[in-house]
Amino acid sequence: MSFKTSFKNTELDPIYAGSSAIATISEDGTLLATPILDEINIVQLKPSQKKLVTISNDDEQEITALKLTPDGKYLCYVSQAQLLKIADIGTGKIMRSMKISSPSYIMDSDLTSTLVAVGGTDGAIIIVDIENGYITHSFKGHGGTISSLKFYGEIHSNTWLLCSGDTNGVIKIWDLVKRKCIYTVQEHNSAVRGIDIRLKSEDSDLLEMISGGRDDIINLWELNTKKKCTLLKTIPAHQQVEACGFINVDSLRNIVYTAGGNAVLQFISLDNGAIVRKSKQPIEELFIIGVLLINKGSELYAVFSDQSLHFFNIESIFKLENNKMEFAFSNSIAGNHGTIADMKFVGSNLNKLALATNSPTLRVIPIPNDMNEDHLPIDVEMYEGHEDLLNAVDSTEDGVWLATASKDNTAIVWRYNLETNKFQPYAKFIGHSASVTAIGLPNVTLKNWPEYLLTASNDLTIKKWSIPKPTGPASINDKIHTLRSSEYTRRAHEKDINALSISPNDSIFATASYDKTCKIWDLDTGELKATLANHRRGLWDVSFCQFDKILATCSSDKTIKIWSLDTYSVLKTLEGHTNAVQRCCFINKQKQLVSTGADGLVKIWDCSNGECMTTLDGHSNRIWALSVLDDGNLIVTADADGIFQFWRDYTEEQKELDIEKEKLKVEQEQSLQNYIANEDWTNAFLLAITLDHPMRLFNVLKQSLDYICEEDNNDNTIVFNKQLDQVISTLNADQLLLLMKRCRDWNTNAKTHIIAQKTIRCIMLHHNISELTEIQGMIKIIDGIIPYTQRHFARIDNLVEQSYILDYALVQMDKLLS
Repeated sequence: MSFKTSFKNTELDPIYAGSSAIATISEDGTLLATPILDEINIVQLKPSQKKLVTISNDDEQEITALKLTPDGKYLCYVSQAQLLKIADIGTGKIMRSMKISSPSYIMDSDLTSTLVAVGGTDGAIIIVDIENGYITHSFKGHGGTISSLKFYGEIHSNTWLLCSGDTNGVIKIWDLVKRKCIYTVQEHNSAVRGIDIRLKSEDSDLLEMISGGRDDIINLWELNTKKKCTLLKTIPAHQQVEACGFINVDSLRNIVYTAGGNAVLQFISLDNGAIVRKSKQPIEELFIIGVLLINKGSELYAVFSDQSLHFFNIESIFKLENNKMEFAFSNSIAGNHGTIADMKFVGSNLNKLALATNSPTLRVIPIPNDMNEDHLPIDVEMYEGHEDLLNAVDSTEDGVWLATASKDNTAIVWRYNLETNKFQPYAKFIGHSASVTAIGLPNVTLKNWPEYLLTASNDLTIKKWSIPKPTGPASINDKIHTLRSSEYTRRAHEKDINALSISPNDSIFATASYDKTCKIWDLDTGELKATLANHRRGLWDVSFCQFDKILATCSSDKTIKIWSLDTYSVLKTLEGHTNAVQRCCFINKQKQLVSTGADGLVKIWDCSNGECMTTLDGHSNRIWALSVLDDGNLIVTADADGIFQFWRDYTEEQKELDIEKEKLKVEQEQSLQNYIANEDWTNAFLLAITLDHPMRLFNVLKQSLDYICEEDNNDNTIVFNKQLDQVISTLNADQLLLLMKRCRDWNTNAKTHIIAQKTIRCIMLHHNISELTEIQGMIKIIDGIIPYTQRHFARIDNLVEQSYILDYALVQMDKLLS
């Protein structure tokens, strides 16, 4: 019987989470820097997506602001410890670190990647030379926290400016050449969050500036050489502005963008103040916290408050069919997915995962490619349809039909469009009076579409719905069906229903509830067939076996139970988790079962005897979601921190490796015996220390004492023999540390301590003591050797003293006899 016992995992971690700092990107859009608590991830977006380096903040303080230089060579960031640090992206090492006067939440770099400006909560601004690490300018004058910064410069000219805005609505423009403030204006009555400045026209020396604030307006300014800054117009933005700027496309010079409240990116005409384009407002309550311009302003990423980044091509937006007002983003990057409640394999090739997260939006992500471990699958497809967070998902066997259950009391069936390779809503089911907590689609789809849907709800009922027959292939123009009446409704449990599972032949289905029971139902009629009650606490999951008439339930009582569907009795109880068991699923043709728990562990069980065969430890938080592909060849788990583990069956490969290791071990054992027989102590010792087996090494040292020659015996500097002493004198730091560890262990036993003491003496004779103490970990090992050495010497002293008493007694006995 072949069991799956070894798994190789690929981890997918959040890249952007838990920080108030806004992500930053290089000008060409190839590098992205994202904070996650006290670390910063440098992610390559083009030509392939992969994580290049993680920069750790040594002071373990949360990152508050960061900025990639436009050329992508340096990263500047500030933490809550009020330290400005500059890192080299190529090496990932910190080049500079300097203390700043106050916390900072805003930074900007100039277009030459030479300077970085840092604005503080005390109203002060410093400008730092990035490569040389010194402060070039220090400006004071703002009465509030600096809330926006923007460099402007013309290469080969004396026009170098820095624009700054604060939380009081004051804007200052600083001349970097003359090192002074040349304009101070205040037309905002709230924090200024966006500033942009440009040359008004090619044949003019006038500048124009736009500013946007949390007072829901944008202001257009004109600057001239006479130190006059004129407000040209004020335009209502109809949103809280968190970012704004000019469009650097010749045909769109009279258009500006704003982003912020309601998570909407909009484009406004400077001619008449009208909104000419705007992004579709998401159902979820989000807002845009920043905008990252790339490729000379022709493209941008909008950074949302859920740490997702949405890509927009500006020229494409203005080429929409029929000049549509609303537009959607073309693709997205997920910084994190929050808590994963459920997931299923979907797509025509089952190469994607559909996620139910703590969000109303259905998320679909690609599965990491096992052949390319550097690949980072951070792309995400987002589908709106629900108005509250998702509780569960289910899919058909072919992956082209998907169902979602939501806290908004509804369920939606989604259909995969093979032309666009995207899902689109097909039917919405309205009828439950409380959150829909579990959902099920048929295992058998004889007519190329799932004919029914099962739902379970916190209203304690289960419903069976009929899914309308499709009239043809999926089309983007298809209208969503709305169904309000079910085939049947049954009151199922006394407490929340946490899971639902359909039998392989679609004849029955099972529900698991927090009322400690699992119930078996006739699928056609909805009549109760059996109640399984043997758990001591509420149930979290139930799963049918595809190859036998058994099912498994898991519970908060830390156990999994396997039940017979013939007798409805418990066949096996699997115990081993230290906390609630959240999910379970049969694998390997019912021979094994995989389970996940609140203890963060994944366990593989032998169904025949109920023994745990393997424990996979890759999570540090409760594992809510489990999905299995290809009968257990791929197992995916996801936890409350949004961390995914992709476990691939590695059993056969591991067996081959074990055979090779055993073969190598036998060969090395034989070689070791041959070296000893031939008195080749150099190779014998080096092989023994390579094998890293304490007793093999001990035996080599011990047997070498039996072969010591008379010449060596007369030399007090020889401990073992010339050959062995010579090789010990050439050991490197790692080998010396390992040998001293072995001496420490041997020294604890009276039978083996002599070899330990001789080895230590040999090391001391041939190595510099000061160099030995510099080896990391050596002092700790020596501290462990000294107490036992003192004990051995004390025991020898006692033996010597006792030998004197024995000699005295024998002498006295001889006197009596004479």
